[in-house]
Amino acid sequence: MTEKALIIVGISGITNSGKTSLTKKIKAHLPGCHTICQDTYFLEPPDPRLTPVPELDHYNFDELNALDMNTMISDVQSWIDAHSIPQESALDDLYIDVQNNSTPQESIPGDLYSNVLILDGFRMFALRELEQYMQKKYFLRVPYEVCKARRRTRHYTPPDKPGYFEKIVWPESITHQREIQDQDDIDKMSWQRRHYGLDQS
Repeated sequence: MTEKALIIVGISGITNSGKTSLTKKIKAHLPGCHTICQDTYFLEPPDPRLTPVPELDHYNFDELNALDMNTMISDVQSWIDAHSIPQESALDDLYIDVQNNSTPQESIPGDLYSNVLILDGFRMFALRELEQYMQKKYFLRVPYEVCKARRRTRHYTPPDKPGYFEKIVWPESITHQREIQDQDDIDKMSWQRRHYGLDQS
C-alpha cells in the first residue's frame, strides 16, 4: 500500500473569526487527522516575555511575543518526525470545501487522513519557521463590530480589561493582516455567517 505524504493545513484569522469552530468542523470530515491549536501556547503572567500595557494594568496577549512559538514549532516538527514521509504528494487527494465545511464522505476509513495536521491560530502565518510547513492556508476575516460583539461573549484568563479590545486586540489584528497581505498563497475569506454556520468561536 502506498503511504500518503504529510499535509499541513493552516487556519488563521482575526480573533473570534471562527478559526477553532471551523477547524473542528473540518476535523469532523477528515477522520484520523490531527490538530494543534496556537492558543495552547500562550505565556502566563508574570512571564517576562509578555509585554505589559500599564495604562490597562494588563499584558498584550495579541502579539506574537505572547506565545511560546519555539515550543509550538517543536511540537509540529515532532508530529512530522513521528509520521512517515513518502516521496509522492497526496495534496490532490485532499479536498476541503471550506465554505461548506465538507469533504467527500463515501465509505471513509477512520484513519484515512492520519497524514493531515491542521494548525489553528491567530498568528499562524507570522513566522516563516512555522509557515513553511503548510501546504494549504486559510485566513478568516470579520468586520470590527462582529469581532467586538463576539469578543464580549468570551471568557479569558486573565479576563480582558476595559478598553483592551480597542487599544490592543483590533490594532494587532490589522497589523497582522498587513503583514500577510502580500502572501498570495493564503486563501483570505471574509466572514459570512451562512458560509460557516458559526455563532461563536
